[in-house]
Amino acid sequence: MKRLLLVPAALLLTIAAFGQDRELIRQADFSSLVVKEAAPDSANASERALWAVRCQLTGRDLYEPANYMFLRPAVKELGFVPAAFALSDRILRDTRLGTVRAIPDPEDGRIHEGPEAYNTRRKGDVQPLVGAAAPVTSGLRLSNVSTPSAASRWVSKDYDFVQYLIENDLKSDARTLVFGDGFHPSDTLTFLRGWSLYQLKELEPSRDFLRSVPSGSAFYDKAFFYSNAISAHLGDYSTPAEQLDAYSGPYAELKGVQLAGLALLRDDPEAFKRAAGSFSYNDFALEKAEREFDEIFKSRYETPMKSPLLAAAASAVVPGLGKVYAGQLGEGISSFLVTGAMGAITAEHWIKDGPKSWKTIVPGVLTAILYIGNIYGSYVSVSIYNNTLYDAQETTVLYNVHIPLRSVFK
Repeated sequence: MKRLLLVPAALLLTIAAFGQDRELIRQADFSSLVVKEAAPDSANASERALWAVRCQLTGRDLYEPANYMFLRPAVKELGFVPAAFALSDRILRDTRLGTVRAIPDPEDGRIHEGPEAYNTRRKGDVQPLVGAAAPVTSGLRLSNVSTPSAASRWVSKDYDFVQYLIENDLKSDARTLVFGDGFHPSDTLTFLRGWSLYQLKELEPSRDFLRSVPSGSAFYDKAFFYSNAISAHLGDYSTPAEQLDAYSGPYAELKGVQLAGLALLRDDPEAFKRAAGSFSYNDFALEKAEREFDEIFKSRYETPMKSPLLAAAASAVVPGLGKVYAGQLGEGISSFLVTGAMGAITAEHWIKDGPKSWKTIVPGVLTAILYIGNIYGSYVSVSIYNNTLYDAQETTVLYNVHIPLRSVFK
């Protein structure tokens, strides 16, 4: 009986609490919680004025960049008069009816169209890369411009799937997918094409696609630094160094690391000193590369390299000493013992049989050959040591120009 009475009591308490909450909500004042849209901080005075007019007339731009932000890049691309006409046409088309055949980006629902859609100077005489994206014309519906097929879609919808294929060692499948004909041209598509080629170690076309990712893209920084690393692996050190000098993005320390590596590859100690000024040794992703670059710099330019001539001279004085200098202690001791033993045999026969005896001449000739070989071997050993060290340093530099990117751009 007591349990039965508890049920209606609990219901009454719940209803009372709910009614109290409703009364609090009804009496609450939300007048101060108004979400206000504002023009972006990068807009100048004229663009803010256009933004205000647009808010009064249409409420929302359907295009990206918005009409009030379109004029500045259009003037740079087309010139003032054509840019003004292009903006006028764009405003006329910026309605639900005017964009009925345009294909918006599913991620933000807007039509991505820049000034390049109005660039009539494109002649088509520049041959694109194999598989490169065609010029962007979505949103510009003129009679002489072909429209994308109904099956086309934005590759951003399949971005996660492409990444899944790459991460699960289905790189060829990812390449086949992104080089298909079913996607609209976009910076995402250009990046994914370069990225899939990179995973397959098709370095030259990968670099070209990654370099084609525009600076306004969300993938620009990743594509930019990976293309520099690829150029270094292909033996081009000057081009990425020039591009890095002009870079002013957010990855300043990573820029310094790549510039320092390229300076070592170009054997330019002054350029290394300038680049190393950005090293903080605090970034986990970059600290190892920075310290290894410092060690290589000290080894090359602050610590004298081993001299092959000094090794040869040392072995001329004491057989095998040049080998020890080259870091080959065992070979040095062996050279000393064998050459010394043959020299001792020659000296013994010289004393017993005289210098003209064949018993003296034969071991004497063998001793001379061994002695000269000891000198030459010491010279070569140090030369090989230096070359091996330099090659190992080059490999380390290339490794550290590339590997930290995996941590920076997770």
